[in-house]
Amino acid sequence: MLIIQVVPRAGIDAHRLLRYKITHEARTWSWKNKRKTRLQHVQYRPGYIEVGGAGGVVVAHIVPAEERDQFFLAEKFIGRLIAWFVEDLAAINLQFLEETVSPRKKRRRR
Repeated sequence: MLIIQVVPRAGIDAHRLLRYKITHEARTWSWKNKRKTRLQHVQYRPGYIEVGGAGGVVVAHIVPAEERDQFFLAEKFIGRLIAWFVEDLAAINLQFLEETVSPRKKRRRR
C-alpha cells in the first residue's frame, strides 16, 4: 500500500486547501462519496485516493483497482499538489507499506 503525507508550511491547513480546491476549482479530480473522503481522477474511475487530515496535514491512501495502476493515481495526485500548492507545502512524504493479511481465527466445532 502507498501512503502519501502532505506537510504544509507553518500556519497553513493543507487538508482544508485541498478540499476547497477539489470542490470548487478542479477539473480532473472529483469526490467519489458524499463525505468528501474519496478522491477520484476523471481518467481512472475504478481506483480512488482515501484522503484524511490530521492537524492540517493531508494523509492520502492510494487504493487502485489493480495493483499495477498504483503509479497512475500517485503520479497525478502528487503532480497536481505541486501545481496547485507549491508555495504552501513544506514536504510530500511517501510510505510503502506491505499488505498484511491477518490470519483467520479458527472456529471450534461442537
